[in-house]
Amino acid sequence: MKTAATTKKTRSACAHCGLPLTASSSSAACSSSAPWQAAAADLFCCHACRMVAAIIGKHEQGEHSWNLLRLGFGALLAMNVMMISLLLYTQSVDPPTVPAFRLLLLALSALALAILMPPFLAGAARELTAKRLSLDTLIALGSLSAFSVSALNVLHGTGEIYFDTATMLPILVTVGKIIEASAKTRAADLLRSLESLLPPTALRVTSSGTAEVSLDLLRPGDLVRVRPGERVAVDGSIMEGTSSIEEAAFSGEFLPRTCRPGDRVIAGTVNGAGPLLLQAEKTGEELLLHGIIDMIQDAWRTPSGAERIAQRAAALFIPAVVIIAAAAILGWTLSGDASRGLLSALSVLVAACPCTIGIATPLATSLAIARAAKAGIVVRGGGAIERLASIDLVFFDKTGTVTLGSPALQSVVSIDPLVSAQELLARVAALEEASEHALGRAAVKEARERGIKPGVASQLEVCPGSGIGGMVTWRGVAKKVVAGSAAFVALETDRQAATGSSSAIDVAWDGELRGRLLFSDPVRPDAAQCVEALAKRGVASVLLSGDGRSAAAAVAEQVGILMVDAPRTPAEKREAISIASAAGRSVAMVGDGINDAPALAAAQAGMALGAAMDLAKQAGNVVLLSGQLMQIPWLIDLGRQTVKIVRGNFAWSFGYNGLALAAAAAGWLHPLLAAAAMVVSSLTVLGNSLRIAAYPDPDPDPDPDPDPDPDPDPDPGPAPSALGSTHE
Repeated sequence: MKTAATTKKTRSACAHCGLPLTASSSSAACSSSAPWQAAAADLFCCHACRMVAAIIGKHEQGEHSWNLLRLGFGALLAMNVMMISLLLYTQSVDPPTVPAFRLLLLALSALALAILMPPFLAGAARELTAKRLSLDTLIALGSLSAFSVSALNVLHGTGEIYFDTATMLPILVTVGKIIEASAKTRAADLLRSLESLLPPTALRVTSSGTAEVSLDLLRPGDLVRVRPGERVAVDGSIMEGTSSIEEAAFSGEFLPRTCRPGDRVIAGTVNGAGPLLLQAEKTGEELLLHGIIDMIQDAWRTPSGAERIAQRAAALFIPAVVIIAAAAILGWTLSGDASRGLLSALSVLVAACPCTIGIATPLATSLAIARAAKAGIVVRGGGAIERLASIDLVFFDKTGTVTLGSPALQSVVSIDPLVSAQELLARVAALEEASEHALGRAAVKEARERGIKPGVASQLEVCPGSGIGGMVTWRGVAKKVVAGSAAFVALETDRQAATGSSSAIDVAWDGELRGRLLFSDPVRPDAAQCVEALAKRGVASVLLSGDGRSAAAAVAEQVGILMVDAPRTPAEKREAISIASAAGRSVAMVGDGINDAPALAAAQAGMALGAAMDLAKQAGNVVLLSGQLMQIPWLIDLGRQTVKIVRGNFAWSFGYNGLALAAAAAGWLHPLLAAAAMVVSSLTVLGNSLRIAAYPDPDPDPDPDPDPDPDPDPDPGPAPSALGSTHE
């Protein structure tokens, strides 16, 4: 048997902020040869985290303090260089002492750069070795060029000096990168907070007594005692006890859920006032909590379309900057002002910061994924966030999605007068004991409550979304029984009757329809509210069900859905979504079962409901852990807000870099002002992205975003005709 230790997945994470690494970010490890570098084999998700870790990162306490001291001393020297430079700029010193002050600036700057530049030089060398250019290269070129020109002018006794630019540039960049890395850490804190939900130990109950053991020793089937106020350590079922379970970390629902024997509970939730005895079903890395963490990590590893565009733009940007700087020197030199050409080139190198382009999308989408997870929604990747913003048509499955998925048997109708209701229920229960369909489970439950012993089933054949068949022996008589939708059973019979307004299971054997089981399934309390909220956002709704049209239409009328497409098999559901997508609609599918997997996979946004399902097998790219439908319009609003912020970041990034480069090349921008403007630009993008972290919680009665992006069409019009007609 594999232990938790052997089954634990290996995940590469950033050594500073903790975010999972993509293939591009994990390509290089830091060397420990210099005190500025992190420990050997440390990997980083971005330039900011690498730089910050090299300067003030997570080292042993002595090395950490030493690096902080070096950074502080370098900043102090740079500030002194700035103050003395201001004295020279304002001509506040006696002319005979100017050479001495210039020599002092040379000495202070040389010492400051010896302290501040090693991380940038190491990064530039690493990138050049890989035949790439990075921000490190630009900073090293700008700072060392400014220092070299200034040093030569000091030694020659004439010419401008730029020691303030040379020393303040690495300080300003470092401060900006510390802020950027801190912002990314806020997103990574989500994973750490989820992992901390598990208790360190659990009370395992055995025949020899109760013992407190570590979680990696627990196995499926173990009995675990949970005391009042403790966190649950396993995914399992309650064997004894009644209590309230607080599941806000998973579902976003802060009201506790009352649980009794037979109910399932999730590891990481908090027990209320009653002691519980649980039987473990999943432990270790199989826990739902670890599945959620894996999904979020995979989502962060999956770049969106906008991220890929930004990455390509940043890769092309730096070589272009070097060319512009060289052109500035050449142009001004040919015009007879070589000194101004050098100043312009320095300003170009300093002002050109591709970091605003690089963080314009990934930070926003990472924060959006984290914000959704805080509300109990797992979104698989930045691409899914972007697609949510454009959704204009939502298909809803019926049973377990629009309805609660807990149908109750209303009546058993015998069509054959020679077949009793008891025989119908006994034969159906025998088949459905092997089924996970909600109607099947309700039939089995009703048989038990009536004291009817099911028959013995064999040779089972399951048709997902349609029905089940097999040989059933009851009271010594074997029959080849089929049970399911009217269309499915009609394949075995010569007749087909209407199902009425309730969900039903038709039952047949020997080629004849023998009876029908009628069920009722209450709709979710927030279903009508969700449909109304979607309509306000310009999003149309369609009920796409495998049940009969009459039953589907009755549910659709209750919740305000105007279009019904039923009955549909899983393959036909997927085809309906493909047709709508081909017609230009941006489609979301909401479902809760394996039967919905093809449709979930076909939709631009596949939304799976429920925490109890095997997340690893979900075909959707969104999981609503709480099953609250009102989270769907909230999530669409979050997607629209995220896309709006990303577009704003792009507009600012390209606008700033274009204006800054033009001003720098024209000689209108001093290098020091260019450095300050670069930091302000980065902080603007960071501040805009961090608005997502403060996005409000789902409102039980929300109004649409007053300024959504894209603007919703108040009248989206009918769905494609292939989806089915409007019911009366």
